[in-house]
Amino acid sequence: MMNPQPPKTPASLDALDFEITDFDEARRALDELPAGLQAVQMSTPGYWENRRRGMLPSDRALTGAAMDWIVALPPTIRPHTTCEQFPRVANAIADSWEDVPLCTRVLDHMLHDYRGGRRGFPATVQAELSTLMQHQQARPRA
Repeated sequence: MMNPQPPKTPASLDALDFEITDFDEARRALDELPAGLQAVQMSTPGYWENRRRGMLPSDRALTGAAMDWIVALPPTIRPHTTCEQFPRVANAIADSWEDVPLCTRVLDHMLHDYRGGRRGFPATVQAELSTLMQHQQARPRA
């Protein structure tokens, strides 16, 4: 007689892996954007404008402190174009100027796009900001 074949073992029941998680963690995962979607959203027109703080009166003109700061700078490094086109930027630099580490960070964030998708400043303004950065970094530390 023929030996019957032993019955086949059923397929493994552990074909699906489950991960134990709590509901809060699962909700947070659903709230996160899929990979790449945030980059697309950031590049849509108006994305950054809607997240920027509103304009203040001091954003349209130089503050008194900024004017004093400019007068105190050596004439060769005064940021004329920046002050004319972007008084808000000049005011921010003037406000942070005496705190060297803070001012260096402020200038660095103006010169480099860490958020992605920024237009950047015109070449003349970038040159002025770079000059201010070099001058700030060369200042003697107290």
